[in-house]
Formats: sequence, C-alpha cells, structure tokens
Amino acid sequence: MMKFERALTDRRLNQILDLQKRNLKKYLSDSERKSQGFLTAEHTFEQFKKINDAEPCVVIVDKGIVVAYTIAMLESATTDMPVFDDLFSTVASLTYKNLPMTSYKYIFVGQLCIDKNYRGQGLAEKLYVFYKEELKAKYDFALTDISEHNPRSLKAHQKSGFEVIHTFFDSFTESNWNIVVMDFGDQ
Repeated sequence: MMKFERALTDRRLNQILDLQKRNLKKYLSDSERKSQGFLTAEHTFEQFKKINDAEPCVVIVDKGIVVAYTIAMLESATTDMPVFDDLFSTVASLTYKNLPMTSYKYIFVGQLCIDKNYRGQGLAEKLYVFYKEELKAKYDFALTDISEHNPRSLKAHQKSGFEVIHTFFDSFTESNWNIVVMDFGDQ
C-alpha cells in the first residue's frame, strides 16, 4: 500500500537520490528522454540533506521504498548549486497577480520524479495534492521550471494545477525553460 509522507530520514534521502540518478538526463537515451521525461539537476547527499533540512521533501513510499518524490526547496538552501542561479534571478524579477514575486512567500519544487514502474497512475496529481496540503500554511504558492525539451513534465504539472507564467533562457543548460506556478489559494 502506497503511503504519502515527508522525507525525514537519511534512508529516505538516499532512496530519493537513487531514484533521481536513474532518471537523470545524462543517463537516459534520447528516446527515453522524449517518451518518459528526465531530470536535470543532480545533487550530492550533502547538498540534498541541506535542502531537505530546510523543508522536507514530499514522497510516496511503497513497500518501504520511495517510488515518487517532489523536492520542497528554499532558495537559501541551494547557494552551492549554480544550476538554479538563472531560475532564482528570473523569478525575483517577475510579478504574479500584479505584485512583485518578492512580496510573496513561495516554495520551489526542486524536482518531481516518479519511478518508471509507477507512471501512468495519476501519482503526480496525488503527490501535488499532498504537497499543497503540507505546505499551504507556510507558502502562498509553489513554482518550478520545466525544460522546453520535457513536454511530459509540463503536461503532468499542468494536470496537477500548475500554470505557465513565464519562459526564460537558462545559461547553465543553454535552453528555454517554462516557469510554472501552483497557487495554494486556488481551490
């Protein structure tokens, strides 16, 4: 039976990192990237622990193993990860609902990943329902960026209630990315 929880142990963090590694763009074929999507950012255990200590990840566990996760990421916990620099500076320059982004309290979705054997079951939407319930008391909304080369991820996020609010060029990956927002005030 699948269980939704926050990642509170090193064991869970290692399970997340294992799932992450199996889905990184650099380890997937072109056909896998196109059909299944991919992850771009790779974390060391130390980086990931720092991110998770600031705001624990949301995971789905089946038979004691993480089969899906979303990273709840505060900008302050990623100072040693240049892959996020363009995202953070772009977000800080935007407005949302006619107010500067800096006037809101928001959380970044550092990644969403679902094990290949669990895809196609609506777990992204269910995971984001839990994510929203867990975090809406502290944050106004969640946001993330999605590569233009990852339409599967964009579709999953839109089905989960995210909307595209901006597109920008990321110099680290040398490609365009969509910034998407899930407003925690929306029902």
